[in-house]
Amino acid sequence: MLRKIAGTIGTRVVTALLAFVTWTLNAHFLGPEKVGTISLMIFSVAIIQLFTNFVAGAALIYQTPRAGVYRLIIPAYCWSLIVTALMAFLLELAGRIFPVVAIIPEGYFLPVLFLAQVMSLASANNMFLLGLERIRAYNIAGLIQITVLLLVLLLLIFGSGMRDVMAYYWAIFSSWLLVMVITLGMLAPHIRREPLKGLGTLMKEILRFGAYVQFANFFQTLNYRLSLKFTDLFLGRGSVGVLSLGMQLAEGLWIISRSIATVQFSKLANEKDREYGVNLTLALAKAALLITAVAMLALIAIPGSVFVFLFSAGFAQVKLVIASLAIGIVALSVSMILSGFFSGINRPWHNTVSSAIGLIFTVLMGLFLIPSYGIAGAGLAATVSYSIATLYQFVVFLRVGKVRAKDLLITRAEILTFVGEMKRIFT
Repeated sequence: MLRKIAGTIGTRVVTALLAFVTWTLNAHFLGPEKVGTISLMIFSVAIIQLFTNFVAGAALIYQTPRAGVYRLIIPAYCWSLIVTALMAFLLELAGRIFPVVAIIPEGYFLPVLFLAQVMSLASANNMFLLGLERIRAYNIAGLIQITVLLLVLLLLIFGSGMRDVMAYYWAIFSSWLLVMVITLGMLAPHIRREPLKGLGTLMKEILRFGAYVQFANFFQTLNYRLSLKFTDLFLGRGSVGVLSLGMQLAEGLWIISRSIATVQFSKLANEKDREYGVNLTLALAKAALLITAVAMLALIAIPGSVFVFLFSAGFAQVKLVIASLAIGIVALSVSMILSGFFSGINRPWHNTVSSAIGLIFTVLMGLFLIPSYGIAGAGLAATVSYSIATLYQFVVFLRVGKVRAKDLLITRAEILTFVGEMKRIFT
């Protein structure tokens, strides 16, 4: 398992480096306002995917080893296509009737619709790969996506001279389209004809599981990105670009936690030993906390002048964003591991409650802090939200797992085991 985690982390480190180059290009050649528009477009797609993932999301990871790809792929695809179109239309309509709640940037309805369609299908394929524990294939798909995005963006900026939002749009659209095709090819050997008996019962179970997971994801996505909308309302589109870049850099430290949680969920979805799952989660949470905290200290130590040099003077407040997010980013690194545990043992409602609590604080703190403290207020609001949501999950985990206080300490044996496993993996 540690080898899979290490492979996932390695892939995501490379992915993060390529994404960093992408952000730098956007910052230099597009500027804060256009970067802000891109961020709101991606936020729109994320909102749409929250609804497609009721069927085509994490529930597929849990059900794939139990039901098989053949019985799941057609319902997942049909749901994705229909719900994506419906939600994109509803978001656009809501924005036209009530401009203050508009999420899709004006004039970008069709680009958001088509991008959401492609990303939803590609995401469903990725969920199948995780359900099959094909972690390497999943990692390769992620690496292909960011590589193609960067190459196309470079071609459009330097080859065609495009210096607008659509340069990034065509780059990300083509990258996800290619991933959709490639991952479908990866799944082809697993699509074997099977009896469809009991499909109705299966769909009810998927919706039940998916509802818990997606309500959690819905609340969590709003926790992550609702501050972008508040910032757009109170501070303007340029501030959205600065905030989004700072958030991307800080959230890049979640590489460790997300990589661990991805493999953890895939493992626990196929594991019946509850005690093993508790001990595994506890060890992984400790590792995620320590590594993320150290990485955050290193990121904060970077002088602000470095960020200005990398991204231009328009992004001078990026370090302020990172500093205001620091504690929340570290807290949520633990939350991701706990979320993987609750989903893996089929108790995803705890993640839903956690995210709902966090969203309440996101709204309350955001409306108060952003107008008063600007971009730093957005980061502080996120920190409060992330920390309280994680605290709820932690308390429930202690109760469900019957964890003792002494179990929370990092022992010498755990350190030696971790070091030994790392040596075994990399030598």
